[in-house]
Amino acid sequence: MISFKCISTAEDLPYQWDELAQCYFQQTEFLLHIQKFNSCKQRYYLCYDDEMLVSCAIVYTLQIDMLTFVKVKSPLKMHIVGVPCSVSSSGIFGNKDAVVLLKEHIYQKEKGFMLSLNLEDKPESQAFASGNTLPTIKLTNRFKNWDEYISSLRSGYRRRLIQAYKKNEDLYFSKLNCAEFNREMHQQYLNVYKRSSGKLEKLTLDFFKNLPPAFKLTVCLKKDKIIGWNIGLEDKGIYYFFLGGVDYSQNKTDNTYFQLLMHVVKDGIESKVQTIELGQTAEIPKMRMGGIPQPLYMEAHHSQKGINYLIKICSPLLEYKRVFEKTNALKEANS
Repeated sequence: MISFKCISTAEDLPYQWDELAQCYFQQTEFLLHIQKFNSCKQRYYLCYDDEMLVSCAIVYTLQIDMLTFVKVKSPLKMHIVGVPCSVSSSGIFGNKDAVVLLKEHIYQKEKGFMLSLNLEDKPESQAFASGNTLPTIKLTNRFKNWDEYISSLRSGYRRRLIQAYKKNEDLYFSKLNCAEFNREMHQQYLNVYKRSSGKLEKLTLDFFKNLPPAFKLTVCLKKDKIIGWNIGLEDKGIYYFFLGGVDYSQNKTDNTYFQLLMHVVKDGIESKVQTIELGQTAEIPKMRMGGIPQPLYMEAHHSQKGINYLIKICSPLLEYKRVFEKTNALKEANS
């Protein structure tokens, strides 16, 4: 028998939640961190088949621009099925049939506008608006080391990367604990956030400074000045580019963003993971490094039938429509 439950705090999640989670970002340890340092009225839905947990969902409330992908100011309070920290992981997971049931249950319980983000499967229901959202870029790690990766790039991409790498002579990179995250780095994060085409949560200094030990901070320095940084995470054979920041006054001169991106790939290769997930946004430079876009989907719903019908009609305005240049950065197809 199918039954549902809603829990208001991550402290009360059952141990089966983590057993069902597909990645670290969906697990209790990280949800507790988000709940403490990025409170968005999180609640947690669970679907049981008899006594077995078969699907889970994270729901939070935020005011965002509904038409963000067409760059139209349209602030609206909405309930989001997702992980509240701008990662590509879905906020709903578990048995596929049970995920559909849980999503329908959430739509019945939550009043107002609902947005399900980063769905891995294209929604089949014709009753709701749906479409593409930002893809995540993945690089399959089939390389023994950094040199083999360089050799695997096609000539144009390899030459570009080597030229950028030579600029490293004035730069150096340092690994730090996230506890050393400071205001300067947070301002660099805000610089990136302001330029983002898909703004969601604006994270605080304390969010970064108190990240769990699994997260690793890499800073890029020039003459002892931090000009950029990124945070990575290794989990279940995947190396994730989590978040980063850049001093844009130096970016044009030193190509800081690309330098940091190279270090994400290098760190992933050296970690011997199967996949390097480069995340959403800035798709072109990531694809030029051999990454492949993996489509993700969104679904929109409103509890009032009339408004829900209008949202469905306007669904083309909600989805991400960028067409990417064809890149084939690696000599052999990266699958």
